[in-house]
Parts: sequence; C-alpha cells; structure tokens
Amino acid sequence: MFKKFLFASFVLLITSLFAFDVQGHRGCRGLRPENTLEAFKFALEEIGVTTLELDMGLTKDKVPVVIHDRYLNPKKVRKNGKFIKEKVFIKDLTYEELLQYDVGVMRDDYYWPYQVPVPGAKIPKLEDVFQLIKEYMNQTGQKVWLNVETKVSPLAPEETAQPEEFVDALLTLVEKYGLEDHVIVQSFYWKTIMLIKEKNPNIKTAALLSASTLSNPAWLGGLKIWKYGFSVAKLVKATGADIFSPKYTDFNEKVLKEAQQLGLKVVPWTINDPCEMLRFIKLGVDGIITDYPNILKAVLIIETPEMCH
Repeated sequence: MFKKFLFASFVLLITSLFAFDVQGHRGCRGLRPENTLEAFKFALEEIGVTTLELDMGLTKDKVPVVIHDRYLNPKKVRKNGKFIKEKVFIKDLTYEELLQYDVGVMRDDYYWPYQVPVPGAKIPKLEDVFQLIKEYMNQTGQKVWLNVETKVSPLAPEETAQPEEFVDALLTLVEKYGLEDHVIVQSFYWKTIMLIKEKNPNIKTAALLSASTLSNPAWLGGLKIWKYGFSVAKLVKATGADIFSPKYTDFNEKVLKEAQQLGLKVVPWTINDPCEMLRFIKLGVDGIITDYPNILKAVLIIETPEMCH
C-alpha cells in the first residue's frame, strides 16, 4: 500500500508539472491485450495514465461490455484454446456466452511485439472497469478518467444496438457509480455524443474524426460543414463536444489552434512514435491517445528535440 501511495504521489507530481492527458489506448494495447482488465490495471498501476481509453459494445441481453470490434474478431479471440474462424456479432451473444471466449492471446497476424499475452483473459463488463477505477481512486487519491467510445456505426446499424440504447446503458452506469466527473463519452458517430449532451449536459464528450468520416455526412449527426464556413473546428464545436479527437495524420496546426480558441481540448489519436509524440506536444495539444503510454510518459519527462535527430 505504501508503494502504491508513493507511486500515486509521483504520478500526481508529473501530471501537475505537465497538465497533459496521457490516454492509454484500449488500456495499453502495445503492452497488454487490448480492452482487458489486465491492460487497465497495468496502465493505471505501472504506468500512471491519466485516462483509460476503451470501447463499449452491447450484448444480446443489453450488458455493456468492453470490446473494440462489433464482432468477435478471429485475430484476437480464442475458444477452447483455438482461434475462432468466423466473426460473431456481440449483439447476438449474451454476456454468459461471451465468457466462453479468451481474448488474452493475439493471432500472429495481429502482432504487437511488446504485448505480454494473458491467456484466459475475458471480455470485461464496462461495470467491471467502473469498479476498478473507483477502487483505484479510493486507494490512491488520484483522479483518473475513463474515455468510453461507443462502437456504433451509421453505415452498419444492423450490426449493433442503436445509439439511444448505448447512451441509456452508459448513463445508467455513470449515475450508478457517481462517475459524472470521471467519464468522457467519445464517438465517430456524432449523434451519440449529441444524445449524451441532451440527456446529461455535465458529462464530457469527445468528437472523434478522421478524413474518411469527415467526408461522409452519415457520421456527422446531421451537421453540414458548409454551414460553418468549411471550418472543421467550428463543425466540431457545433456538436456540443468538449474535446476534439482527430486522427493525428488528418489535421494541422491551424485546425488545432482554431479548435482551442473555440474552447475545445484537442487530443489526437493514436500516436505511437516518440518523435511524433514530441512534435504534437510542441504544437500544444492537450493530450495524446497512445498504445504505448509508457513511452509518452518518458517523452513528457525528457521532452528534448535532440532525441529525434
């Protein structure tokens, strides 16, 4: 317990020095199997992330679970010790049925060189992660965030529950655990974050964006970029979001500065190269989503241009 206290104190010191959001993507996908309790615990206890980034699906019996894909992915899922051969949609399985699968070992063609396998790891309930951060904050006194992405697509509505079901299930859990000040809801499908703001304006939301979703109006919740002078920053602001999370290769310093002038925090995804991390830190982003939060923490401490020459 004393070691945990010292570690938490160190993390608080670093966080206060940099006031920078270190978001562990899917927990810490580069180090532990994605979206597992093992990844979340490692990211919190061993790395000291400020935010756990994760993904939400809904099962057939409407249990919110933590998984990136809308289906069980043959590259990431085993049953009875063997990788599955066919995709199975999460919406077609109950939570009890999901527990038959192992997500702690990746297939060779989904390779993360530093990821430590965790054979037998299960798909957790979102509630399990809420309990984990409540316990962690109570034990350490450190404030951490959950950045929950709703995995729903306007291009494939039949593959998941509807946005309203995602929002209602998520808000029920947030209110049950009193985590209104610790949860961010993010989505590429902006209808979702608009619904969150309608139902609970106090919960922070993040508008995810890439060049491909920007070019397809189906993702934008009915907003038209031409109505905002073709300004990406103004378009994002119109969603009511608190945070703009673009793909890091798909935006520039001008968009960054305009977004911040409009009061938006800017947290790009997913940056794994240390020199790219340093470049965006120098540009002035408010945080970074990364598969390697350990590397990001090191870059924040060193933060010297010489490291990239």
